[in-house]
Amino acid sequence: MKLTLTPQWASNDDKNQDTLRFQQALDTLAQQGGGTLEVESGCYKLGGLTLHSNTTLYLQAGAELVVSDDYRHFQQATTQSTAECSNWAFLYAMGAHNITVCGAGKINGNAEGWFAPHVDEMGYRQPAKHRPRMIVFEDCTKVQLQDFTIENAPMWTIHLVACQQVKVIGITVDNDLSMANTDALDIDSCQQVHISNSHFSAADDTICLKTSRKPAPLQRATRQVVVSNCTLRSKSCALKIGTETWEDIEDICVTNCVIYESNRAIGLVSRDGGRLRRMIFSNITFSCEMAHACHWGKADPVYLSVRARDPEIHPGEIEFIQFRGLSGVSDGAINMHSELPGQVRHIVLEGLQLTQRVSSSPEQGLYDIRPPCNPLSPTGMGLDNAWCLNPQTQRAFGVEAYPGGLPGLYANGVEDLALRNVEIYRPQPLPAGWNERECVLINCDGVKQDD
Repeated sequence: MKLTLTPQWASNDDKNQDTLRFQQALDTLAQQGGGTLEVESGCYKLGGLTLHSNTTLYLQAGAELVVSDDYRHFQQATTQSTAECSNWAFLYAMGAHNITVCGAGKINGNAEGWFAPHVDEMGYRQPAKHRPRMIVFEDCTKVQLQDFTIENAPMWTIHLVACQQVKVIGITVDNDLSMANTDALDIDSCQQVHISNSHFSAADDTICLKTSRKPAPLQRATRQVVVSNCTLRSKSCALKIGTETWEDIEDICVTNCVIYESNRAIGLVSRDGGRLRRMIFSNITFSCEMAHACHWGKADPVYLSVRARDPEIHPGEIEFIQFRGLSGVSDGAINMHSELPGQVRHIVLEGLQLTQRVSSSPEQGLYDIRPPCNPLSPTGMGLDNAWCLNPQTQRAFGVEAYPGGLPGLYANGVEDLALRNVEIYRPQPLPAGWNERECVLINCDGVKQDD
């Protein structure tokens, strides 16, 4: 079955006529066993919508869905997962199968309505406490997102939770870089995921694989994820695995990607008990630059970290990880930290070319192991670990100076680390405050390094 929606004169009341038309059409398709809702070129102002099984939402070229800036317009469903203080969404599905959002149209998150008009001293516009995520699908099977654009999301853009058989192909996410917490794509407790030929740009993480804390029926591992042929830009971490790791994340393959204008290129972060293992990152170029000190990271091309968040929970290991064919420029260093020696292990770096450059940032030469570092709130979120200053250093908790100055590669507590054909190009003469040693290895066992 196919239904078509055309633009109508906008309603001036709070009921939002476009939302009613869209939801009635989606419900009609569901009653008939499924079908396609085709949205013709034009502008539509919408509150929250619920998608059902066997449904395709097709956005024609020129169709623009403008998301309401009133949080009350997203009460169609309460999500099982929570991001920051967000438990409502623009497009929502729960327990559905065979759902698709596609076409050459656009979703405009209307972020201007959710943020302060001017940036603060950290370079950000302060957000409203409650903001909707753009797309949240929970416990869904056979999900496809293809070809459309999302811009100016006010909160996490696409959050897929406990879904299976997911395809994300040829989409664009382009968010305002002055607006925090606008992750482009969060893959949370999902399996059999393919992400390809897409562009992601956001102030926060662009692609993030995680296993966040949520109700038991949705608490699963993230497994079998392939990312290929994507371009990523992030003021935080372009490709992050973790920080929320309540279950395992494993069997991940990332290849043929370009990361640019990012504070951190690839980050693997274990905190909450789940293990990170069996991952391959290959044929990736990167450009890493220092961001404001509130961000986690110091222009790290690769960052691996195992630390406890809750003192009562032992963090899972990071193991059996390969980096092959990485090349790029950076203001920082490759940084690997294991709070207890040996929890980062069986790591291969092969065919790496890193060119380090001088930065005007006063933070160059520092490393960053946030979160959690604030001793007054070790399990806290947000500003507890992003920008709470250590009175002894006047830097954020978890930000310290590399011993001996900035190296090219720093590893602390790593076991069975193989470095093959690793080339690090540094300014000559070496700037003041830089470590004379390219590679600094502390408390590391079983290191295999080319002569």
